[in-house]
Amino acid sequence: MDQLATAIIVMSLVAFLINLVFGMRSDFGALVHAALERDWLTFRSGASVFIILAAALSAGAGRFLLSGVLLFSAATIRLLGPSITRTVWGFNDLNSHIVSEVFFHCLAILGAALGLAGVALGVLSDLQTAPRVTIALTLGLTGLVAVNKSATRTRKLCSEISRRSSAVARSFAHLHAMCDPDKVESRTDELKQKCFEDIDALARALDTRLNTGYRAIGTPILPPPVYRRMVAELRVAARSGDKNAAAWRGAEPKVRKITRACSKWTDEMA
Repeated sequence: MDQLATAIIVMSLVAFLINLVFGMRSDFGALVHAALERDWLTFRSGASVFIILAAALSAGAGRFLLSGVLLFSAATIRLLGPSITRTVWGFNDLNSHIVSEVFFHCLAILGAALGLAGVALGVLSDLQTAPRVTIALTLGLTGLVAVNKSATRTRKLCSEISRRSSAVARSFAHLHAMCDPDKVESRTDELKQKCFEDIDALARALDTRLNTGYRAIGTPILPPPVYRRMVAELRVAARSGDKNAAAWRGAEPKVRKITRACSKWTDEMA
């Protein structure tokens, strides 16, 4: 069992490092990742499930140290992996993306807390029952607090993105109502400037990570190339001021989809 657990951990770490190398910003990395993405996700999901099952069997046999190491390893793979897998999703997948990120991130946090508890129980096996229960409960409650904080961050970010995307839509509505291709008015220039300010505010919110404040390991609402392309379309649309322009016709449905997906997570009290 020990050799099997060691092999699983080593395999997971090697796969993680390989994906880290191939996931870097380069043409070669993009090509390789596009070819292997589905296989990697399948492997990571299967490896995580296998590790969790091995941890449960170890805990059932009273080997808490091994169980804790296995759980913590599986949780670490999930916590460090989201931004590195670089999975591509679009505007139609926003709701499922948010739900899955919240669920699996919180599950990984709980797994890390339980893994640490197992390690502590295994290392401190000579302690009496009461202190060991106290340690396990403390680590478990810490995990729950971290889960609540992560979920609160998601609700807060979604509320802010919903607010800013709605502001972009309103600014463009005012601009289109006032814009006349045959006139150059100071009022129109002010409305265009307001559109640019709201677009920049939305871009900053979309660049914020959904589940953690650490950019290196967090996942955004949308992949950076996707929302940057939308932001570029919005800026072109703001410069033209024409509601029939191709840039606005392409960007407006995307803004609506962002607002609709994030509004389901709106929490003004978060």
